[in-house]
Amino acid sequence: MTDGPLELPSWRCAPDDRTRALAAIDSWASSTALGELVAAFGGSTAALQSDRLQSDRLLGGRLQGDRLLDYLETFSADHWDFRAGRERNLAEKVTLTPEQDALILSRARALGLAGREQPSLPRYDTVLMTGGMIRAGIVKPRFVAELLERGLEARRVVFLGGFRAFVGDELELATALGLRVGDEFAAMVAGMELAFGPLGEPEVAERMTDNPNLSWREYSWSTPSARLSVIAAPSADPTRRANSVDTYRFWARERRGASERSVLLVTTPVYVPYQGTAAVEILGLEHGLAVETVGVSASANDLGEYSQPFLPRHHLQELRAAVGAMRSLRRRLLAEER
Repeated sequence: MTDGPLELPSWRCAPDDRTRALAAIDSWASSTALGELVAAFGGSTAALQSDRLQSDRLLGGRLQGDRLLDYLETFSADHWDFRAGRERNLAEKVTLTPEQDALILSRARALGLAGREQPSLPRYDTVLMTGGMIRAGIVKPRFVAELLERGLEARRVVFLGGFRAFVGDELELATALGLRVGDEFAAMVAGMELAFGPLGEPEVAERMTDNPNLSWREYSWSTPSARLSVIAAPSADPTRRANSVDTYRFWARERRGASERSVLLVTTPVYVPYQGTAAVEILGLEHGLAVETVGVSASANDLGEYSQPFLPRHHLQELRAAVGAMRSLRRRLLAEER
């Protein structure tokens, strides 16, 4: 027996946003699908879910999932963290059992790791894509172009990432895909050209420093369909590259237009729970924007023999990231409610 597709946190700038987001987090964390995956790796959430239900009764129905999410954070760190701080393409290539593989893939849709491709609204002020590795630079703007061709309306399309040098197999893959690029920003620019080009010379805004982690740059073009931008955001920590939260916060504070109030976030399917939840915390809760997240379609993701396969270990790694994002959002929701 499996759960149906679970609601993921979103932000509508509505009076019930906090209640809905908390309910979505607690439902996701206590779901049968996630509990089964934990059990497949030797853990159990049953006692914690029982404790949570008892707490709900004692506290008049107020959801209390802190202990469950704390457990999931520790468990996922011990069992599903294959990156250990490395880039995703350098993560450990673990071997799982056939039973674990089948279970993970069968629960992916319920947990939000697949099948979230259709926006719920016909119009957004901004379509915001998250950067990533070389394939992401191509397939995300291709998907956005598909959405616009099908009638989606947006005043601005933004590709948001950082100055991240390619490592591992990315340079070789870039060459195989016909792109002469060596970092994330250049790949995002190339992907926008492929999807919407030729774009010509961009308008440029930037602040470059000796430390690339603290530098930023924006290229922009005006087109008949929307204003296009590619942004490399700075990190909040000079010792590391910008992460998703850094890029969201930089765009919302520094590069967002005053009239931009609604955002459709586009990312890779397995990143939807993590990046979408982080976007709710930063763009929704912190900056008051309406936020919805979708994953790239299978058709846009098709790069023939160079298509990215999303294996069970990739799903587990992103479940770990999602647990951390939901734990962070839940704590802020409750803290700011007091």
